[in-house]
Amino acid sequence: MSAFQSQRTSELRRYAGYSGIETFPGYCYFLLLPGEAVKVGYSNTEETLRRRIKDLTRELEKEYGPGSCEVLAIIKGGYAAEAVLHHRFRNSRIPGHGERFHLTDDILDFLATAHRVDLSLAA
Repeated sequence: MSAFQSQRTSELRRYAGYSGIETFPGYCYFLLLPGEAVKVGYSNTEETLRRRIKDLTRELEKEYGPGSCEVLAIIKGGYAAEAVLHHRFRNSRIPGHGERFHLTDDILDFLATAHRVDLSLAA
């Protein structure tokens, strides 16, 4: 990450703390991966979200078999939500796998109270 991206991400995290991550456009998703890893990513639109999850599911199922990827949650907030949550869960990040985290109580607690977006991903 460049110094500019790092500064911008820090500013987004700070602003999101005041206004709430759900006020930002786009979606942040949580996927349960093999080995109880959680991918926290974002997409700007429903269309890109559907495509991204479909592509990730296909990739994982090729390697690990059917049912190897599960959508845990989709929330509003896009890139800002992703930046805030990557920072929040930074201590459980899996080294060498940027957006992947160990499934921890902190992540489970967040997911238990997160305001989810109800999207049918079967498109």
